[in-house]
Amino acid sequence: MKANQLKSMIPNFLTIMNMSLGIGAIFLLLRPGTEQTKLFCAGLILTGALIDALDGRFARRLNAVTNMGKQLDSFADLITFGLAPLALLYAAGLLRTGFAVPLCAWAYPVAGAYRLARYNLGDINNYFTGLPITAAGIILTLYAAAFLLLPNLFALVNPLTTSCLLAVLSLMMVSRFKIPRSFWSSRSR
Repeated sequence: MKANQLKSMIPNFLTIMNMSLGIGAIFLLLRPGTEQTKLFCAGLILTGALIDALDGRFARRLNAVTNMGKQLDSFADLITFGLAPLALLYAAGLLRTGFAVPLCAWAYPVAGAYRLARYNLGDINNYFTGLPITAAGIILTLYAAAFLLLPNLFALVNPLTTSCLLAVLSLMMVSRFKIPRSFWSSRSR
């Protein structure tokens, strides 16, 4: 294997690691588990976010940016930051009540997929259009982790709170507002 081929595999390997963490979190959350297991899954999702930040940096630094990598990264992001946080919300008991919560939970990954597809079809600029799904997934993960760490929060939150959070994040992902890349990453350096 040539050095250039190996070099181009590093970012994709990181992306697959990110995806594997999201899949692992989902699989663990499908089984009944302890609060520690659920928090471990939150850690898997947050670790996926760190790896997601690295794969793009490595791709640019190694001059290994490819269309395959871009598509693979979007699939990984949809799993790790679209589906895994919803599984965590469900496991934490935050998606089990009301009519609006499941509807907003359905809209969240759909909005994330739409945002990722729009990103893949658009030009790479010095800004993101709409909230990146990674940021939305981190927010949901931290929200669920807060309830796992502080169970008394359930008394302060009703299904409307979770519905509103999911709806706002969904709308922010499909919105057209611009966020400078330098705010999220070192891409502008």
